[in-house]
Amino acid sequence: MIDYPEPDLNLISGTISIGVATIAYLIYYFTITSESLNKRLRYKFGNLTGSIRKVLYQRLLGGILYGLVPFLIILLIFRRPLNQYGFAGDYFIKSFLWWIPIAVVVVILTYLGAKTEKNLAMYPQIRVQHWNVGLILVSALSWITYLVGYEFLFRGFLLFSCLESFGYWPAIIINVCLYSLFHIAKGSREAIGSLFFGFLLCYLTLHLGSFWFAIFIHITMALSNEWFSLGFQPDMKYIKKDSGK
Repeated sequence: MIDYPEPDLNLISGTISIGVATIAYLIYYFTITSESLNKRLRYKFGNLTGSIRKVLYQRLLGGILYGLVPFLIILLIFRRPLNQYGFAGDYFIKSFLWWIPIAVVVVILTYLGAKTEKNLAMYPQIRVQHWNVGLILVSALSWITYLVGYEFLFRGFLLFSCLESFGYWPAIIINVCLYSLFHIAKGSREAIGSLFFGFLLCYLTLHLGSFWFAIFIHITMALSNEWFSLGFQPDMKYIKKDSGK
């Protein structure tokens, strides 16, 4: 009979964070790909408004599963201060100063990549012809909600829990592997690119002591890509009054 070692209590937080991240993604993925949900939205709101609400609901769901659930686990189960998981306010200004020059590079690269056919086939995610200020703002706020939760899950809850349990490099490797797997549904381009992007965000998060930089840069990338893609879409346009709903 194999003599198994006793459970190592030092590994609990990292193990829980891996399980939570996996379960959160599975719930998210199977919910957003549910055809019955799509049918209910189209039936209740019509095809156009239903398609808009679908994207907004997806991002809100992501914000809840990726952000609120880990937040509650830290407070109610781990019972530890949030600054141990990247919420340290002392590093906010430092992260902001790092964000400024890198954001300029990201915006330039996003502009160059936004006009490609592969990008325009996916973005903006809300596929309506007419956009107005209201829709642009609501979409931006939903992106911010989603990405704050997303970065808290990966570069906060998961990264710092694994850092405590497994050490520096294992924490980064686990994070990058899961991050890449989360992007498989978006195709090989994003899955492979997320390996490099995920490593950069993990390294800088640990270097800066918080995940504020990761939030700033990810939001910069998402919003600039959405706005550039909207400008390059031949069938989409901005109008002042009618949102096309």
